[in-house]
Amino acid sequence: MTVAYPKKSPGDIKAGQMVSVTVLAEGPIGAPGAPPLTAQVRIPVERLRRGPTGHRYAVHIRKWRGTTVSPVTLTQQGDPWQLISEPPAAGLRELLDDTRFLAQHVYGVAMSTLDIFETTLGRRMPWNPEGRVVLKARDLITATDTGYERGTNIIRFGSVDRMGYKVPTALYRDIVAHEVTHAILDGFRPAWADHMATTEQLAMHEALADIVAILSVFSSRDVVARQLEAAGGGFEAGQAVDDAILMRSLFDFARDLFARGPLREPFVGAVPEGWQSLLEPHARGAVVVGAVLRAVQRLWSERNARFGDSQGLQQKAESGSIVATRVLRMVIRGLSYMPPVDVSWRDLLRGIIAADLDMVPEDNHGYREAIQNEFSAIGIRRVSLNNISGVDNYQGLRYPIRLSALGSDPQEVQRFVWENPRLLEAARLERRTPLSSTRVRTSERVSPDGFIISEIGASFIQTVRMSRREAYVRLGLKTRRDFVDIRGGGLLRFDAGGRLVYAALKPVMDRERQGQMFGSDQHHDAEEAASSGVRDKFHGTGD
Repeated sequence: MTVAYPKKSPGDIKAGQMVSVTVLAEGPIGAPGAPPLTAQVRIPVERLRRGPTGHRYAVHIRKWRGTTVSPVTLTQQGDPWQLISEPPAAGLRELLDDTRFLAQHVYGVAMSTLDIFETTLGRRMPWNPEGRVVLKARDLITATDTGYERGTNIIRFGSVDRMGYKVPTALYRDIVAHEVTHAILDGFRPAWADHMATTEQLAMHEALADIVAILSVFSSRDVVARQLEAAGGGFEAGQAVDDAILMRSLFDFARDLFARGPLREPFVGAVPEGWQSLLEPHARGAVVVGAVLRAVQRLWSERNARFGDSQGLQQKAESGSIVATRVLRMVIRGLSYMPPVDVSWRDLLRGIIAADLDMVPEDNHGYREAIQNEFSAIGIRRVSLNNISGVDNYQGLRYPIRLSALGSDPQEVQRFVWENPRLLEAARLERRTPLSSTRVRTSERVSPDGFIISEIGASFIQTVRMSRREAYVRLGLKTRRDFVDIRGGGLLRFDAGGRLVYAALKPVMDRERQGQMFGSDQHHDAEEAASSGVRDKFHGTGD
């Protein structure tokens, strides 16, 4: 059934107004004899041109034959603010021929993925470079070439052979969410995947994209219910749902996504020895994805136990979707507490815990403890709550700054660092080299007591080029190269009064840290070789 919305004049459109759009809950192929599952996603209302093209995205759909793009209109004729949502065709052949629904699905999933980042972080997410992201929903490439291309703002979606048809990978909700997440992360923290990024940062890119893709799809109650039925072999009234069924439903679901596209299969059993030294970014990130999913399963089981055995299948499915959404937002919120460069898995854990501690001081249901335990189980050291903000070491800071400028002027942040020698020493900045990048962003969040809290996040990066001799004398780095580039930086968070409340630093001129980052020429060359195929394109899906 077509859903139309009352005609509105441009003046009737208010900030924050949302509209429901029908998308495929998983993909275009449903259970035997059944149409594919659908889901309703709520996205912000905006003016849409033919394409469809909005403020943040442009969807390009190529005709089945040739290279010509066939523009699609998703709005009421003469009213570009009135989006019309239509259901998909029941048959696979009809669905694959429905160019309009393909455009609606891709646009809806992409917008909802961006929206969960922006509503969780309380700020607009930029692209890298600025402009629109172009979603080529039916491109002339194979499924293995599907991916986000850095520096171009283009995401290409190929096709995969299924049941005798060429099925666009863009019809799979998780694949769209995965690739869009890469674009969001690249705009948010460009240094996490630039030419100096290590395998650790590229692996984190992949892990975060997988987590967003899996949990955003798993947040649909109907999807969770179907997975429970499949894991339990069909349910009868009053049948118990034990931990084994919950685990099987969640990880079988993740494996299904892995089997058809870009997602990496999360590790379920024993963690591979030395996994943090794996040179392949996808394999390294899969271990962390498995840890997050195990935390979701544990929290889901505990939530079911609190409500007792009287719950029906739909209620248990609802619990699973609630837990998935809560953990997903915890992970996303933690990104704004992580340094802008050289991030590690422990930085991710600290960011998740610190952000959630600010958001929900009383962790009554043990979400933070569950994540700490699962990260600890794969060898990532627990984060102590003592001085988790990192500011206790910087008592007596000077604040010769203008509050009105702190939230918008990078020079004001640089002045704050300069006027506080203790902070300057902690960042170990090279005194003769200017900062290569400074970003200032304001954000807003709703506190548990209902009040809106404004915060300022400022990040800075310094890159220093040293000669072979200087690198050895100052940092102890041994290399045959003529020059060595090293860098570091930090994240500073200020409250509404302009006081520093959180700091995450990566010291620049730190011998021990830079020695670990650089290693040796052989180590450096091996990392570059392993990550060269991933850095500029997220991500090839493999063979």
